Amino acid sequence: MNYNKYHEQTLTAYKNVRYGGNSIYNSACGPATLANALMVLGIADITVKDACAFAVSCKARVEGGTDMHKLLAAAAKKWKITYTTTSSNAKLAAHLRAGGVAVMNQGSKHKVFSNGGHFVLAAAIDSADCVTVIDSYWNTKKYKTWPAYHAKSKVLSRCFVRTPLEWCGKATIDRAPSYYLISKKVAQKPANSTTTINKKQEDDDMTYYKKFENIPTWYQTAVKKAMDAGALKGTGNGELNVSEDLCRTLTVLNNMGVLDKK
Repeated sequence: MNYNKYHEQTLTAYKNVRYGGNSIYNSACGPATLANALMVLGIADITVKDACAFAVSCKARVEGGTDMHKLLAAAAKKWKITYTTTSSNAKLAAHLRAGGVAVMNQGSKHKVFSNGGHFVLAAAIDSADCVTVIDSYWNTKKYKTWPAYHAKSKVLSRCFVRTPLEWCGKATIDRAPSYYLISKKVAQKPANSTTTINKKQEDDDMTYYKKFENIPTWYQTAVKKAMDAGALKGTGNGELNVSEDLCRTLTVLNNMGVLDKK
């Protein structure tokens, strides 16, 4: 990957260029991340300013930021891309290994890429499950601000950070979807018995946790509440066998206070 090629919103010139009710500098992480996605995929090389104009034209600019669904739906019509969403770390990793990229939806619970809502691009993954991230909102002190969260992260160059897949999951744990998976659009082939996706194959791609102690600690509080309420009883023999998607969904609901309601 070329670490000298990226699109950055925090250029001095962008401080006075409007993007909706704010400046490109302060609020254009969504369009900037789209510009980086198109660049990494080799589809187009557009400026952040042009990406913002596109976001406004398709009404993806909303109060406080960017509606990523609207932006990517419009982008799919203009450029040769497709996108799907997931909150599964395993699916994110598989997608990156297949040559795709992903918009990561940073939340506010864990300060990994920002101390609030933010979009960054997952551009690649290595054999150690470390994700190369392009962060369009850059300053020299940013990745020294929260050392507890960045003990395993490494700044590669301006706007480029390598972060463990685990921390990508933490960054997005209170956002649904966590990831927008973007791929180059490929020509459709006629469906036949050899190309139809098997349901069992889809299930095999899902991560399951057999027992409560196998569940990552950041999911356990929400899962325990569901168990205590009798909503999760497992499959018998002391096994829960819950999927990562269900754990994430329960965590989002718990962060919203839903699991505390009687």
